[in-house]
Amino acid sequence: MKTGIYFLIQSLSFTILLMIIYFNKKRLENIDNRIYSNLIIVSFVEIVLELLLDIIMPNYDKMLILSTIAAKTYCAVIAIWLTLLSMYITIVSLILKNKKQLQEITKKIYIVVGIICVILIYIAPIKFHNQNGEYYTYGNSVNIDYIMSFTYAFIGVICLIWNNKNIKNKKFIPILLFIILGGICGYIQMMYPSLLLSTAVHTFITFLMYFTIENPDLQMVEELNKNRKLTEQNIEEKTNFLFKISQDLKKPLQDITNISNSIYENTNGEIKEQAKQINANSKQLYTYVNNALDISTMDIKNLKIVKGTYNTKNFFEEIKLRIKEEIKQQNKDIELRYNISKNMPEYLQGDNTKLKQAITSIAFDAIKHTEKGFIELNVDSIVRYGICRLLIEISDSGRGMELEKINEILSVSKEITQEEIEKIDKLNISLTLAHKIIKTLNGSLIIKSEMNNGTNFLIAINQKIENKQNNQQKTLEQYSKKIINQKQIMMITSNIQKIKEIKKELEDINIVSSPFPKESLEQIEKQKFECVIVDEDLNEETGINIIKEIKKINTKIPVIILISKKNEFLNKHYLEEGVDEYIIKDNHEEYIKKIKKYL
Repeated sequence: MKTGIYFLIQSLSFTILLMIIYFNKKRLENIDNRIYSNLIIVSFVEIVLELLLDIIMPNYDKMLILSTIAAKTYCAVIAIWLTLLSMYITIVSLILKNKKQLQEITKKIYIVVGIICVILIYIAPIKFHNQNGEYYTYGNSVNIDYIMSFTYAFIGVICLIWNNKNIKNKKFIPILLFIILGGICGYIQMMYPSLLLSTAVHTFITFLMYFTIENPDLQMVEELNKNRKLTEQNIEEKTNFLFKISQDLKKPLQDITNISNSIYENTNGEIKEQAKQINANSKQLYTYVNNALDISTMDIKNLKIVKGTYNTKNFFEEIKLRIKEEIKQQNKDIELRYNISKNMPEYLQGDNTKLKQAITSIAFDAIKHTEKGFIELNVDSIVRYGICRLLIEISDSGRGMELEKINEILSVSKEITQEEIEKIDKLNISLTLAHKIIKTLNGSLIIKSEMNNGTNFLIAINQKIENKQNNQQKTLEQYSKKIINQKQIMMITSNIQKIKEIKKELEDINIVSSPFPKESLEQIEKQKFECVIVDEDLNEETGINIIKEIKKINTKIPVIILISKKNEFLNKHYLEEGVDEYIIKDNHEEYIKKIKKYL
């Protein structure tokens, strides 16, 4: 087996370098990489065995048993390498053809075939040639490797033909190299049997395969996950902030309404009129808070989606141009002010035609009632769990609108009439019809106006976010899910301080929190959580009702309830209702200890 020491030294150097680089890095634990890991090890063993044979072959007759075992083991290792390469190519072909369900059976078939071939190699006879300084092995044991090589090359050609549309896929490079280089190597060895090149070819193919396997830089994946966590944290903080603001505002606004009602009923004259105005304004603010800030209504299940994806920048730019054109046609001295949030998602899903019609009609009405001054279009967004709440504000410095007119526009008791349906395809429709369209799209319209001081329209509408990611981003996200399989806890509470405490103690655990039980239940349905922590002090529903709903979704998921010291006597009641643990809120060490039991 006179191969030339330089080939072997180079092959050994490349393989050792490859093993250091590959095995010192974190890698994705998929079937491709598992096969490749074995291929590197087998390639290394193959080189070591050939070096051993180069040493003992000149004197094989003096140590015949050792020479025979070493030679047959070398042939067996080549058979294993060939089997692994063919297995890799076949499984790649199945994946590209969406036949992943056949991966395991294919793997088992190759393992069985490989074991049978190795056994046959050890059983079959092997002969040695040593003459004029040329030495090599031959016989049935060696012929098995040749048969396997031709058979697997044929299977590789079949895979290439089967995946002819994916022939340019980099994962097919190894089989192409094996067919081309293997053919050249086979021809050379037929001419010069002592010059064994298969080990060098196998090393070269194994080395190049490193650049074809799907093993992205883990640092990039971890940065992606870090970015996602920061984004989710920002969304969570914004959610908790808006929840707190909306809850804090509702109570005093309700008190103002009650007090103004009392003043209105018990006074006369100017004070009575002022109380009426206070009452109207407080109701307006209450509606604003309820429809715009209260993001508990952002429910993806009830979101009405009309199939249609639109670019938000282009959408609002077109509206802006239409408003400009209308001002020009009306020949009015009106300044158009325009501002769109930079944090707006690029693509949204919804009935953009009807929404555009409603926004444009409101803007046109504002132009109609404004002789001089400004028209202002401000667009902001609240993004949360795949939904974008658009907050579209149209203001003017016009004549204003009477309260009776506002009430008429905002009346929801009337359905869209046949006459309105006939007008619905027109660009400019009435404010009443615009409001009805917005309501049909599951949105809301708030109008605030003062006579001779202008009018403010606020449209709040939920739209589904369309994720147009490139292939690299999608691939990285898939890998990140597999590589960083972090444990998760769900906390259903509005107690921000308690959330921060638990996050600080359990840094390695992903804490998902929400003050909205309905939203939390949706997440429990979709994701895996180690346990769920429920606060007994919930704004929307009682802790018991939430626990029952959680157990309907998943009876096995542990549920922990947070209770105050004064309600500790209710612990038996909670345990009877299906709670696995109860935690006293003020006992910090206890609740961390109890949570860790489920991690």
